[in-house]
Amino acid sequence: MEKVKVRFAPSPTGTPHIGNTRTALFNFLFAKKNKGKFILRIEDTDKKRFAKEAEKAIYKILEWLDLKWDERYVQSERSDIYKKHAEILRERGFIYEDDGALRFKMPKNGETTWIDAVGQKEISFKNETQEDFVILKSDGYPTYNFANVVDDYLMKITHVIRGEEFISSTPKHVQLYKAFLWKQPIFVHLPVILGTDKTKLSKRHCAKSALDYRKECFLKEALLNFMALLGWN
Repeated sequence: MEKVKVRFAPSPTGTPHIGNTRTALFNFLFAKKNKGKFILRIEDTDKKRFAKEAEKAIYKILEWLDLKWDERYVQSERSDIYKKHAEILRERGFIYEDDGALRFKMPKNGETTWIDAVGQKEISFKNETQEDFVILKSDGYPTYNFANVVDDYLMKITHVIRGEEFISSTPKHVQLYKAFLWKQPIFVHLPVILGTDKTKLSKRHCAKSALDYRKECFLKEALLNFMALLGWN
């Protein structure tokens, strides 16, 4: 059997709030339970929104909570890898150029389907509803949808554990795996934490980060227990 390998892949555009950190915790606990590896991957390819302080906060949060990673990667240091894999898709006829950017051609017939590990339910999208999407921007940096698939495969990620808000982009990921002729990982989409208005917890709800709770003298053990229990309801 493959050794379990999971990743926490935050984008450093703002300090992660408690919902993002809960995702890190679930990945960490799943890796430890299965004697696997927990990977930290900084997805910093959105240079317009990148914030160095946000990247530092990610490290501080994980270190304070003792969520120790086994491997660490930074996507902006892997540009040549993404360009190489874009060329593979070009040679196979899956991409075209649009205003200096490279777009992936999604199939227009049939459906894209996978079994999600939460509840072992089948999730399906009609391909006619899916638009072609950019994989390499005109500035040469990859988009999230492209880089995360390439990295998950090359880093041998077995389970992609993330919030259910990513379900809508998963058809793109599944089709990229098919285009590369790669085995896809197991997708695990977690229910998100909600704000008081029953929408996804965000900054507009004044969502706090783990560092805010540390400043308020919360014990890290209490915060870890709180986040874990949020997943039991």
